[in-house]
Amino acid sequence: MKKLLTTLTILQFLCIGCISTSTVVPNQANHLPTVTGTDLMGEEQTFPNCLTKEKTILVVAFLQWQQVLCDEWYSNIEKEMKSNSNLAYYEVPTISELNPFTRWFIYRGMRGGITDEEMRRQVVTIHIDKEPFKKSLQIDTEQTVHVFVVDKTGKILLQQKGPWNDEKWSQVLGILKK
Repeated sequence: MKKLLTTLTILQFLCIGCISTSTVVPNQANHLPTVTGTDLMGEEQTFPNCLTKEKTILVVAFLQWQQVLCDEWYSNIEKEMKSNSNLAYYEVPTISELNPFTRWFIYRGMRGGITDEEMRRQVVTIHIDKEPFKKSLQIDTEQTVHVFVVDKTGKILLQQKGPWNDEKWSQVLGILKK
């Protein structure tokens, strides 16, 4: 029994490094930077390379309490996705570069809270030096969510911040209809 526990402990610590950190590589103006994260299925995703639909909505969050804001946006985005096959969605929790055990702990907690496989593919956590990321996207605060509508090259078509509301949603729909 002791040997089994030791083996499981070693395996656990070997897997800790699987949730990696990423370097932010700025691209041309008004485009997403190149940054890599891990979705909740354990797959590595690199923005903007992973964008496959004509348009994608990204909701970038910095703090755990912002999950409520992400959910408000997603309830409307999900409805639009059902009628628009050219639209994709990603929720992007943005977390500082932390030690491997803390990254693993956060990842497991987030994965445990989301059981739907499609949603797990849509949540891509990035562990980065946040300052270059925020500068590249002209994000001025971490105190709310930031919403981006981008094309498949990562070109930013619309940027908003804060909770969902009718006015912001109308602007999003206007971009999606173009």
